[in-house]
Amino acid sequence: MFQNRALQRMKRISGLWSASLLVVMCLSCGRGRPNESFVEPVEDTLLVATDTLCEEEEVVEEARMDEHFDDFMFTFIHSRRLQRERVVYPLPRTDGKNQAEMLHKLDCTREFAFMDGDFYTVLYGNSLQIDEQKQRPHDHVLVEHILLDSLSMQVYDFERRSGKWVLTAIRGQDLHTGELSDFLTFYAHFSADSLFQQQSIAQPLSYSTTDFESDNAYIEGTIDASQWVSFGTEMPRGEITNIRYGQTYNPHHVVMQKCGLADGMQELFTFEKRGKTWRLVAYEN
Repeated sequence: MFQNRALQRMKRISGLWSASLLVVMCLSCGRGRPNESFVEPVEDTLLVATDTLCEEEEVVEEARMDEHFDDFMFTFIHSRRLQRERVVYPLPRTDGKNQAEMLHKLDCTREFAFMDGDFYTVLYGNSLQIDEQKQRPHDHVLVEHILLDSLSMQVYDFERRSGKWVLTAIRGQDLHTGELSDFLTFYAHFSADSLFQQQSIAQPLSYSTTDFESDNAYIEGTIDASQWVSFGTEMPRGEITNIRYGQTYNPHHVVMQKCGLADGMQELFTFEKRGKTWRLVAYEN
């Protein structure tokens, strides 16, 4: 039902790799290297070294990648070349107590390992923002690595400068501050405590899913809260991510989008706060 951007991104990355290999073999670039270059190890898994591509090809592919932050981000976490080129040094890093240090080197592969799992999550104020925010052009995006067990997060500040996305700052933050603090404190408990989770599901729960046995028809209805154990899915726990494209948040309504990287599946969890209590009120995939 939702646009499968994760799957499209993986296909685009695969296409970039195939195209890069062909260009290396192409003599039209006029930039051949000595024979010993063929025995050098290739560092990148997605983008080959600059001098193996025609300059025109590189400009086109990087411009295309920089059009959408998601495309840049999921290339950046696998590309050592981009990691070297797209971090602004000295890089300010501030902890949760506002103690800062200036970094002159960053191990991006380790730093962004949390984005290299089976899925990632994004929080929205409502479901309409999902396509709206990703399609709108942005020059400033925040990537949040939210540690639910310690109720803290690392925030990565990306800016588009001269048409290219770059990392400009890292800061630590306590989950007890910020506009999502109330929801995240609830969700940390909700995702870790099965009994509390069962008590925090609306009765009945709105449930929508694809019926793969009936030509991909869509099934919409409700289920009893007690059926969530059987019909529900695994909730992200321990740590989650959030990408702030500029979406606004409602103190009584949060939509969590779970995006699968391998299968492209997207799931939506809608939470509402009624009185002083947050509840999961709708699920959709």
